Amino acid sequence: MLFKTTEAQYPALEADLLERHPWDNPELCAVPVKFAAPRCAEWVRDSVTGAGA
Repeated sequence: MLFKTTEAQYPALEADLLERHPWDNPELCAVPVKFAAPRCAEWVRDSVTGAGA
């Protein structure tokens, strides 16, 4: 499963996933995005901040 978020929002996402996941040690990996299409990057930012709502 792939989740997209910002660096600032990652800790909250990780904490929520670890709390809810049934496994003792689920594999969670953060992969930084070096390049992204501007509209895609804007969509991610707006999605996690609520700016697009």
